[in-house]
Amino acid sequence: MGNSMNFKTKIIPVILGLTLTGCSTLSMESSDTSTPYNACQTLLQNKDWYKASLRAYRKWGIPISVQLSVIKHESSFNGDASATTSSAYGYAQALTGTFSDYKKATGNTGASRGSYWDSTDFIGWYYSESSKRLSHSPYDARTFYLAYHDGIGGYQKGTYKKKKWLVQKSKKVQKLAETYRMQLNKCGLTL
Repeated sequence: MGNSMNFKTKIIPVILGLTLTGCSTLSMESSDTSTPYNACQTLLQNKDWYKASLRAYRKWGIPISVQLSVIKHESSFNGDASATTSSAYGYAQALTGTFSDYKKATGNTGASRGSYWDSTDFIGWYYSESSKRLSHSPYDARTFYLAYHDGIGGYQKGTYKKKKWLVQKSKKVQKLAETYRMQLNKCGLTL
């Protein structure tokens, strides 16, 4: 009986530890990339990011190259990035109010701005809204970024025209999206 009790006290913590470790591994997301300017390496290093980006493409129609360019320019692939002048947070630098609108519209009430999965879904949702109202091309990352930054209504009013820095940044978003698209085509991760 002493040996049986000793065995149980040793094996139960091991089984519990393995079970908890297994669960936490399943829910863990990649958290960064060492190759932010190489779409193929970034997505091959972070296969969960590729799955999330592919899911957002299939669900919302936003090209992976555009998603990656927005994330690179907004947070440099940092899920904990936060703005000093607004409530923007996470990979997508989503504002608290806009992210609440997204959660309400999609029913994704448990979404987190610090999650890559939720961030790509948020960007896809916003893309869907902007492309409906502004009729821009899926690969027009420049227009999308201007609407993403200033809001769809702000874009329609032309608020970005008074922000030379934003116009310049939107051109960089477009250029990087094009670079990412060529890279993805080369390595077979097209979309």
